[in-house]
This record gives sequence, C-alpha cells and structure tokens, in this order.
Amino acid sequence: MSEPIEPASAAEAARELARVLLEQADALDLHDLRATGAIETVRVQARALADAVHERGWGDIFLGIDSYDPDDLDDLPLGPDDFDDPEDYREIVEGGSIDDLEELEEPLVPEDGVRLSYQARFDFVVTDPEAFVRYVRSRADEAQNDEVIDDIEDAQSAFELLTYLDGLGSKDYDHVGLASAGGEESQKIVEFSLWDLDPTRRDDTYPY
Repeated sequence: MSEPIEPASAAEAARELARVLLEQADALDLHDLRATGAIETVRVQARALADAVHERGWGDIFLGIDSYDPDDLDDLPLGPDDFDDPEDYREIVEGGSIDDLEELEEPLVPEDGVRLSYQARFDFVVTDPEAFVRYVRSRADEAQNDEVIDDIEDAQSAFELLTYLDGLGSKDYDHVGLASAGGEESQKIVEFSLWDLDPTRRDDTYPY
C-alpha cells in the first residue's frame, strides 16, 4: 500500500504571502513599473496559497475576487457589505424598508429561531463515466428545467447536478418547521481525496 500523500502546507504558504505583502506594501502605492512588479510578486504567492488550499479539497480561498462577471453583479442578492451602515442591512433582514428597497416587506429570515448550519465533505471517484453520466441524465427532469440536461457534458457536470438533486439545498422542509436561510455549495475536481491524505490532515480538512 502506498504512503499517504502529504499536500503542500497551506500554513507555510499563508505565512509567505503575509511576508510578501509586507515586503511589497510600499511599492503597491507607486505609479511606475515597481508597482507592476510588486503586483505580480503578490499574485504569484497568492496563487501558491490558493493551490495549497485547493489540494486539501477546499474551494477558492479568495472567494469574491474575480468570481463574478461584472455584468451579473446587479442580479446578486444584497449582503452586509453593500451598506455603509450595518443597521440598514439589519433593517432589510428584519423586514424594514429603506430608500429604494421599500418593496421588501417581509424578512428574508425570521428574527427569532435557532440558527443551524450543516457542513460536510464527501469525496467520490468516477469508476464508469458513461454509466454515471447516463444515470444523472435520466434524473435531469427532477430539476424542473428543460435546459439543464444540455449542461451535462461530463462526469463533473453530472456530479454538480446530482449534488443539487440529492443535496439538502434542494429540499423543502418548511412544512416541518425548518426554513431555509441560504446556502452555498462547491463541487470541484481535487488532486487528493480524503482517503489519499494522512489521518491527521484528513481530520483537519473540513473544520467549522
């Protein structure tokens, strides 16, 4: 049996990025080619950190940076960072109205109630791509979207639809007293599965 794979250290990459940022901080304020060099140096080390985190099966560490097409930003839901005054955001969440948002009459989530969160990581290996894609295609109508079947091009896209169909985010529990309060999910091809990693790294892969 082969030895467990030890991925690059994300901690060391983060410390090196911190060192690079401090070293290049002054140059980032310049208006000449020194700023260009500093930016590239920071980018290289930031990518090293992102790669180290990705090797552990996590998503993008710099979520929100270059994650969206600028033309799509108007369609994104408002969040706390969209307001200068945190109370404005709280007023919206609690059902109040401000300025141009008077149409939001009901709260996005109830003010009272226990907040529950479910986080998990499950890794899989595709052993029969054709059979897997065929199975997910046979269930595509469950998404209630006629165009979704056209998006199933390979095992990864099939996996994305399958996790949506079978995931908690697609279920409606309102009738049993459990209301959705938002969710994010991530499906990626990773270099190492949990069982590829040594037990210590495996246990640290998905903490709260």
